[in-house]
Amino acid sequence: MSTDKNTRCHIFFLFLLFFLAGCATEFNLATGREETLFYGTEKEVRIGDSVAKQVEEKYKISTDIDINERVEKILSRIVAVCDRKNIVYLIKVIDEDKVNAVSLPGGYIYIFKGLIDRVENDEQLAGVIAHEVAHITARHGIKKMQSVYGYSLMQAAAVASGEGEVVKGVSAAFSTLFFSYSRQDEFQADKLAVKYLQKAGYDPKEIIGMLNVLKAEQEKAPLRQLGYFRTHPHIEERKAIVNQEITGELEFKDYLNLTGQDL
Repeated sequence: MSTDKNTRCHIFFLFLLFFLAGCATEFNLATGREETLFYGTEKEVRIGDSVAKQVEEKYKISTDIDINERVEKILSRIVAVCDRKNIVYLIKVIDEDKVNAVSLPGGYIYIFKGLIDRVENDEQLAGVIAHEVAHITARHGIKKMQSVYGYSLMQAAAVASGEGEVVKGVSAAFSTLFFSYSRQDEFQADKLAVKYLQKAGYDPKEIIGMLNVLKAEQEKAPLRQLGYFRTHPHIEERKAIVNQEITGELEFKDYLNLTGQDL
């Protein structure tokens, strides 16, 4: 190995040790596991604040009093029974006719007005909100950021080694892990949503109704947002997971949906 290559590797590993020194391990009540986190709660909230400002610069936030009171009331019931209460949860409605919702690290939830207009009742809306709260309690957003940083570190190591093929391999591995985590995060958020709805006094079966709303919208424009639907579970898969979580059993039709088999 050349002197330059030795120097690059030495610098990289010093950086790696410095980076890992800030990690902390804690038990996550939502996931039921010990997890290593690069970011503590305080830093997670600051990240969420920063991203929220960008969201609100890009989108128009609804000032409709009735709509805001509706979602805030539901959120308060979900938060009261969720697994993480060391942050302040905030929910806002984006005044656009899109069927979507998103959560940010640190407690921010945004729901598009188009989704609110299409759900049939507050129980279905509670299903949406509980799902987004679950992403926050399980810290999916922060973990996704950690995956990005982990990828950057691996790529730096590969560059330091001078092996171009290694760099390609790292890129392929990251893509696989990233997409896999996205699907599993959705399943986990659905399971947690069932638990939160039950504890909050909502009917968790209404998650199925909410998923049917999403499916109907997807079928109207099947070519739209192909990237999103390719990296997230199919609606029927999510319905199967929800049914199993509610009943404790996996019905035959749900088994077929999860395994991709046809009747």
